[in-house]
Amino acid sequence: MIRAIIVDDEQPSVEKLSKMLQDSGMVEIKGKFTEPLKALEFLKANRIDACFLDIEMPDMDGIELSNRIINLQGKIAVVFVTAYHQYAVEAFRLNALDYLLKPVSDDRLKETLDRIVEEKNIGMNNDGLTVRCFGKFRVTTLCGEVRFRTEKAEELLAFLIDRRGGFAGRSEIIDCLWEEYEGDRALIHFNTTLHYVKKALLLHGVQIPIEHDRGSYRIDSGNISCDYWKFHTLAAGAGPSGPDNLLKYEEAAALYTGSYLSGKEYPWAERSRQMLKDQYIGLLLELSGYYNAAGRHNKTVEWMKAGLMHEPLHRELNYRLIEALLLANDRLSASRYYDVYRSGLRKKLKQEPDDYFKKLMR
Repeated sequence: MIRAIIVDDEQPSVEKLSKMLQDSGMVEIKGKFTEPLKALEFLKANRIDACFLDIEMPDMDGIELSNRIINLQGKIAVVFVTAYHQYAVEAFRLNALDYLLKPVSDDRLKETLDRIVEEKNIGMNNDGLTVRCFGKFRVTTLCGEVRFRTEKAEELLAFLIDRRGGFAGRSEIIDCLWEEYEGDRALIHFNTTLHYVKKALLLHGVQIPIEHDRGSYRIDSGNISCDYWKFHTLAAGAGPSGPDNLLKYEEAAALYTGSYLSGKEYPWAERSRQMLKDQYIGLLLELSGYYNAAGRHNKTVEWMKAGLMHEPLHRELNYRLIEALLLANDRLSASRYYDVYRSGLRKKLKQEPDDYFKKLMR
């Protein structure tokens, strides 16, 4: 796997490129940064294979940053990401491995990743499985996206992933996925679908063991990279907000690119879906509290906007966004977001913002 970092002063750009890299099945994201100095601090203690750098950043441009990264780590694959064609010549003059023009296409990114693998002689793990649970459920290997013969086969794999490597009883699985069937007929559906799951993975070059022990089943987590599992680990181990845990909070929050198993009406997934949404909102509010206390209101604005992309009418996210804008002396933007929030409440819920908003906007 290619060990990579992304540096771009715009968080949405970071997240978009991060998702594309993770979906490729070829990249392990070791760090995502909107501030070049934090990236440099990270690289003092962590080795990587490649860095994806935005060229135009306010505090330190990507060209200067690349020179400092090379001084720290020596030969490294530098890929510049830019919206401007004129930077291409400059990128190659500086011996960058490649450059990507925004918006980045999947095909063009694949070319770049293949070049990195060849240049760095990186061994790729052909047995790995990448599973994305936030947003659309997606399973990929180096051979591409896994297609399942039936919807139930896809759901069965999602169910096992939901257990994070833990065992689930066969009767419980049948009750959740085939409640309309009983006895031998239900068992036939289960066994057939389990076979389809294993076959789909084998056809895409991976053999992930699905273990069976006394009527219970689990999926071996050893060669699986899953955003949901990583989010759970980071969120559970982050501890109180503060400098030591800040990166964990940000990394976990950045993994939440959409609701859990979005578009899948799986009743068994509702509990996890709600729990993960609540955890995500909690992380954002912790980040807001830390950054406001540090006087870095622009970071609060950045994260509240990210949260509102998923929960546009969330009361506390809107309040903290508007509050941070006012603290940053940007009353014009605060008024604009207040109007958007008020309009959404009126249209969808037939409600008005509460008195706390009105006091805030005086």
